[in-house]
Amino acid sequence: MDKIQLYEIFFQKNNSYYLEQLKYYEQGKKFRFSYSALIFGIFWFLYRKMYLEFFIIFIFYYLETILENSVLTKLIGIEQTKVVNFSVTIILLITLGIIGNNLYIKKAKRTLRQAEVKYSEIEKQKEFIARKGGTSFIYVTILLALFILAISLS
Repeated sequence: MDKIQLYEIFFQKNNSYYLEQLKYYEQGKKFRFSYSALIFGIFWFLYRKMYLEFFIIFIFYYLETILENSVLTKLIGIEQTKVVNFSVTIILLITLGIIGNNLYIKKAKRTLRQAEVKYSEIEKQKEFIARKGGTSFIYVTILLALFILAISLS
């Protein structure tokens, strides 16, 4: 079995799109814009099972929001802070669009390497890759429910 088939197992949905992104990545074109990451932001990372990346981005944005609310509000006022928050959100989403595919391809490569190290049998490798790759709606649904709950409580 060749690597392309293993990547197809990892990518599952839209594997032709991500195989094309992999080809560009291996040609040295590391950053190809992801409109899905731009539009869906951190939800896209959860959907693509990129949990570590999600938590890093979430913590960064959370800390930045705390900084805005505790420091900027006092320095420049609430209205100006809202403008800063909006600007930071737009910049963050554009950045996620720029780095999204790159991070996903790196995760795919890591997962294939882990499968090779962990299992010598190709069938076990395929099972591992299928389990670690693909998509999942469960955490997206949970996060969306938590956002709705937080909004309704405030």
